[in-house]
Amino acid sequence: MRGRGQVYAFGDFRLDVTRRSLTPRAGGASIVLPGPAFDILACLAEHAGELVERSTLLKAAWPRVTVVENSVSQAVSVLRRALRDDHAEPRYVSTVSGRGYRFVSQVTTESGGDLDPRAQQLYAAGWSALSRPGAETLTRALDCLQRALELEPDFAMAEVCVAECYIMLSAHGIRPRAEVMPLALAAARRAVAANPNLADARASLLNLRVITQSLAFRDCQVMLQRLAERNPGSFWVQRYFGLSLMHGGDQDAAILVMRRAQAIEPLAVHNNGNIGMALYFAGRYREAIDQLEVTLTMDPDFGVARTFLGRALLQLGEYERATDEFERTRHEVFGIAADIPVALALSGRTQQARAALAELLARPREVPAVDLATIYAALDETDAALTWLERAAEAAAFGFFAVDPIFKSLHGQPRFEALVDQIGLRTVGG
Repeated sequence: MRGRGQVYAFGDFRLDVTRRSLTPRAGGASIVLPGPAFDILACLAEHAGELVERSTLLKAAWPRVTVVENSVSQAVSVLRRALRDDHAEPRYVSTVSGRGYRFVSQVTTESGGDLDPRAQQLYAAGWSALSRPGAETLTRALDCLQRALELEPDFAMAEVCVAECYIMLSAHGIRPRAEVMPLALAAARRAVAANPNLADARASLLNLRVITQSLAFRDCQVMLQRLAERNPGSFWVQRYFGLSLMHGGDQDAAILVMRRAQAIEPLAVHNNGNIGMALYFAGRYREAIDQLEVTLTMDPDFGVARTFLGRALLQLGEYERATDEFERTRHEVFGIAADIPVALALSGRTQQARAALAELLARPREVPAVDLATIYAALDETDAALTWLERAAEAAAFGFFAVDPIFKSLHGQPRFEALVDQIGLRTVGG
């Protein structure tokens, strides 16, 4: 076979033809495939994107044996189960009726042998910690990933995760945005340089370019959509596209895309939490509560899930339950400073809300401007809310203000709509 000696990387997997091994890219035990199923996968990966006739697959899997043509269908069924692929909505192997099959996931090739197993193990540990972001876990994730890169400097997927670590460190208020965003951008660029064909790396760089405002939101979203359509098996591509849809206000589409990411990485706690956020932004508060409560069973310390659980409860008027959740949230989540003052304002305890606001105003450098805008919006002080949103936009730290129901009363206000237009928060087709 022409591809012999190559390592094919696609979706969540790496296929080493020489060693006849199929392994998860995040690390872990090899996946056992019968010989014919392995040979069919190798042939399809070698000809990714092309129609491969059944006769070709018969020769690849049974070169010296005569078998019935249905043997190919049976081997492909085994292969799909191993890849967790869906015949109806394939991420990897698509049936071309009456003719053969096409490998629909993007495939990159790596020359040489496997990655250093120590680097793989460190990457797996880093990925696990990154998917449950908090101050301790993000610090641990970054350490593991950087150590993996010391062993394998061109480990593109590790660089993708390093970039995400830096983004999360900023989003959780653990390290200053001005400090970590250049580091995140540099990591994403290294990932693309190490593997220009890796869709995950390109999605990471697109995401960072829009965060750092070097790329218009709508342009980024269109490019992420194309990547997502071409790489249905890429977790990072689907996740970043889902987040862009969520920011842009198309929550139903965001939920659908993030559910695809969930199917690829069901244990990624942060993605499960993001689904709950999208349900909250969609006004589907009961569904959001169910989703976020399930997410918290996976990691009770995941602050994003707990704070959005509290916010969904607020929208339903369950103020005491919401406050209980806010008090249990660690102070490492973007927007957490506003939660209890907002709960006080919405529950009619205006004087206490204003007292809490005054405390925050006494230390404005420590409190994100969007948090202060949120409290003013809950107090129905429109001008002040808009002023602080404008300051947040100047600092490019505006969170989800365009879709957050707490700002619904500001919709239609010229200053609010000008901010939305300034940032370019418009969905694909919107």
